Amino acid sequence: MERPIIAIVAALALTCAGGALAQRPADREAPPSVTPNAQALSDNDLEKFADIYVELEHTADKFQSQLSAAKTDAEAQDVQSRMQEESTAIVSKRGWTPERFVTVGDAINADQTLAEKTLKLIADRR
Repeated sequence: MERPIIAIVAALALTCAGGALAQRPADREAPPSVTPNAQALSDNDLEKFADIYVELEHTADKFQSQLSAAKTDAEAQDVQSRMQEESTAIVSKRGWTPERFVTVGDAINADQTLAEKTLKLIADRR
């Protein structure tokens, strides 16, 4: 069964949110959320999203077994921290920020045609 795109987007958002909030100065206001509309996404954006998605999926699978094997909360937090770092590095090496990945994922999920096209791109990469 296919994992919905939103599941990976949400997982990345949750893992990256803590780091992003920790790095933001307290007196600074959060930037407004800018979600690209469907027409603004190029084929290159969808290709890059699919590449990142598949890599994040492999990373999540790798860390899931480690997370399941954790015997204490401290071990689980360590695994989650390493997964967050690796996930952020995957997105960054493709020239995107985690926030960009999430906003593109939101735009894809909001448009059935884009979602179908992106799912095909993802399936081709597996």
